[in-house]
Amino acid sequence: MSSSTQNVSFISASGGTGKTKISLMLAYYLRQMKQDKKVLFMDLDPTAGASLSVFSEEEYEKHINDKKTLSEALDKYITHRTSIRPEDVIVQARIGNMFVDFIIPGEELVEVVNKLWSGSGVAGTRFKKALESFIPFNKYSYVIIDNAPFFDPRYTALSLHISHKIVIPIRPSLVDLKRTIKLYSWLKDETEASEGSKNLINYIYAVFNHVPPHPKQIEHVFVENFLQGKTLNPSSSISSKQYTYLLIRSQQLKNDGVKFINTYMEVSADVERFPLSGKLPDKAEKFIEQVAYKLNLI
Repeated sequence: MSSSTQNVSFISASGGTGKTKISLMLAYYLRQMKQDKKVLFMDLDPTAGASLSVFSEEEYEKHINDKKTLSEALDKYITHRTSIRPEDVIVQARIGNMFVDFIIPGEELVEVVNKLWSGSGVAGTRFKKALESFIPFNKYSYVIIDNAPFFDPRYTALSLHISHKIVIPIRPSLVDLKRTIKLYSWLKDETEASEGSKNLINYIYAVFNHVPPHPKQIEHVFVENFLQGKTLNPSSSISSKQYTYLLIRSQQLKNDGVKFINTYMEVSADVERFPLSGKLPDKAEKFIEQVAYKLNLI
């Protein structure tokens, strides 16, 4: 892969963290801000959440019927060593009012991933080699990868081999933080065992999402104070016990090496309407700008 290409994977320990939404917003923002740069979005979630968000039902079915999917390309490469052209797998998608190159996972991705993991050699290495045979990574400045939630860690493991940076969206809840700690522990073990991703552990970022907009709610107070390095005022009516639990778990991730992005996304109906709304809402744009800046993408 080209050293000038920035591959950013979005992963999560729980479903519903906003992972897909944020990854689509980042792809849109980079395409909008860097119109002389090419962006590729890869949907690595077999449920095709990102794909179904940007394509109409007719467009999606046409691409499936035309076999322009990642699963078809991978299967041809793994099973038959067939030569695949970029145009056989890369399509164009409209994210908001911008167009980006896009890779749909395909209906058979689960079966193809099973083949990868049951074959000889390291699955991640084989996955990377396959992708490099039919995706011209050197043509792109940015590759944004949306993964399946961590219910099946194989997709996260595969993406480690093609990623330069990892972003973990987290809701400000004790459940999400506990699950993310487990995910991070698994990532450390996986990267230590993988020759191709040993240094990745230094490039993992966390960003708070779905933060309630009301400044008196515990989640809002916690996120705002944690990111600014503050402690809760003892006179506050907020439950200090709940706040302390959230603080301890987040600090544990930070101490282990996760870099927190110093911004957060509030719950917003405007954001939920993107990408169908056509343009990134103002609050979302400020949030994504900070994410892109922290990741050194702009």
